[in-house]
Amino acid sequence: MAPEEEEEEEEEDEEQSGGGQEEEEEEEYGAGGAPTQWERYRHGVLTIGCVGLPNAGKSSVLNAVLGRKAVSVSRTPGHTRYFQTHFLTPNVRLCDCPGLVFPSRAPRELQVLAGVYPISQLQEPYSAVGFLASRLPLPSLLGLRPPTNPAGWTAWDICEAWAEKRGYRTARAARHDVYRAANSILRMAASGQLLLQMEPPGYSNQCAHWRSHPDTSGLRSLLVSGPTPPPPDGRADSTSASGDSEGEEPDESPPPAGRSANPFALLGEDEC
Repeated sequence: MAPEEEEEEEEEDEEQSGGGQEEEEEEEYGAGGAPTQWERYRHGVLTIGCVGLPNAGKSSVLNAVLGRKAVSVSRTPGHTRYFQTHFLTPNVRLCDCPGLVFPSRAPRELQVLAGVYPISQLQEPYSAVGFLASRLPLPSLLGLRPPTNPAGWTAWDICEAWAEKRGYRTARAARHDVYRAANSILRMAASGQLLLQMEPPGYSNQCAHWRSHPDTSGLRSLLVSGPTPPPPDGRADSTSASGDSEGEEPDESPPPAGRSANPFALLGEDEC
């Protein structure tokens, strides 16, 4: 083979190898040099994120794991508005993000009662009250007066009767503040004071199967037995008896000083 042909083949091989490196770099890094592939334990830190619908308890879970109030919590959906990170240990990082609202087939009234949609953003709350009243006996639960309408209760009648009972009045005309009463009923439902429960999809067709399920019987036994009482302590009984007779309060040992509220704090320390 002639030397010129060998040089041409070497140049072609170099071009092919160089082009492959460029393609690999393009696959690893996108626009702006940002990595496009997922990297596990980047910079030696494990990142754990809380993702879910608004008002699902993501911030509360993060505070419980950290053992302190690190992020603000509220009953109002959409309270968390910024991406926040907190280190559980030097190698474990927790992330709290705002709630993600996905396209849902559930009606707006059910989203409000589930705490996903903010009640303050409702322009017309009476349909949600009607949705709730069609599934719960609101007049008897709220102790409302009998309806004046012979056809029965409507969502407006329930709100008006609740405004009359609670004393909700408008500022100018001093009429019953029906809008405020509707918001009050919806907030009671969102906070659990008015309990709305629904059966899972397909439960009616398999009702006998789920009632005879082993897990159902186990849960029923736990509900009947109630909470487990604390184990008896003879020294505690003698202390309380002596305290009653002598009028002295039992000694309470204070918690050890310097103890961290985070149960995972020791995971990041070197034991060697």
